[in-house]
Amino acid sequence: MTRILFVSLFAATLTITAFSQTQNQPENAPVCNLSLSEAPVIRGIRLGMKPDEWLKLFPGSAQDEKIKAILDQPPRFPNYGSNSITFTLPSGSGEFRYLPREEFLGVNYVMLHLIDNNIGGFEVLYAQSSSGGNPWDDVSQLAIIFSKTFKLPDISVWRKENPQRAMLECSGFELILETYNAQPRALLRSKSNFIQIIEQRREVDKQKGRAAFKP
Repeated sequence: MTRILFVSLFAATLTITAFSQTQNQPENAPVCNLSLSEAPVIRGIRLGMKPDEWLKLFPGSAQDEKIKAILDQPPRFPNYGSNSITFTLPSGSGEFRYLPREEFLGVNYVMLHLIDNNIGGFEVLYAQSSSGGNPWDDVSQLAIIFSKTFKLPDISVWRKENPQRAMLECSGFELILETYNAQPRALLRSKSNFIQIIEQRREVDKQKGRAAFKP
């Protein structure tokens, strides 16, 4: 038993060490060529989902008047088509408590980042371990699980910012993992240039404002 434990710890140490060493050679780091369509689908949530698709994941949300009001907002000042909605468990706190218990077991909340009501990014905050301890010695341990589960590139492709935060940057999306406060958090976002779209809309408003000004 002692030998098995030693071998497991040794293997984990080698993995974490190899993960850390890749950060010192960014110019040699492998590139992730996965497209937007190959991005992970986490608990049924997929980048690019339209309202009629993602509302089904949160039963009751389609009838919520506040959510309807958010979706009815035109893409103009002040958000220009950008919005966020956070779903929590029925027993939790928050404005939109439509997170199904079974489908989202072990999840505290899901935040959708919407661009013209479609999912441009989302984040999932997971609950702390039921054992009460912190199982995450290093974020690489979480990255390995995500890579295996969603068939992502191996640990050498990830960029670790610190022992509790790492990023996988691919052609069509970015995935950020964190283990702060023993609560895993995943942030997935499309690399489509949504910021440019919003800035263009904001600039159009500015131009209209200047054109309408009369000294």
